[in-house]
Amino acid sequence: MNVRTLTKIAIMASIQSVVFTIFSQVLYLEGITFTVCLFACAFRKNEAILASFIFGMVNMLVQGINIWTMMYVLIYPTYSFIVSSLKPILLKRLGLMVFVCGVLSFATGQLLDLPFILFSKEVTIFYILLGLKTSLIQGCLSALMCLLIFEPCLKVLNKIEGEY
Repeated sequence: MNVRTLTKIAIMASIQSVVFTIFSQVLYLEGITFTVCLFACAFRKNEAILASFIFGMVNMLVQGINIWTMMYVLIYPTYSFIVSSLKPILLKRLGLMVFVCGVLSFATGQLLDLPFILFSKEVTIFYILLGLKTSLIQGCLSALMCLLIFEPCLKVLNKIEGEY
């Protein structure tokens, strides 16, 4: 891995961190899943996965080590792997990309609650049911965001990637 690749991964991780921080200030608006999907489609698989992992680690250091931040370290690199593995199909069909982004955003809220099963089954069910409305709204907003700005952002990233 050369310096250029490491720098690109660091920039991607820092952008993910900024997007996560900014969008977490607005209720229901979750932009990190869209960003992870965008990077997974614009860059090589290993770069997108490493950037998501580094973002998760930085987020864990900034937010503190707890169940939720540990889940981010697992969830977003997995999303990068899934989307980059499906990249040839997703790039041909915007509707499918929008659907996948919305589903992954919805799943984030649900997956973050799964570690509470360690405490008790009832607590997990309670968290999942209470978070269902929020996750549905987040999924719909992420899908809408993907529908509106995925292609223009991808064109810009592809142009930048092509220049280097």
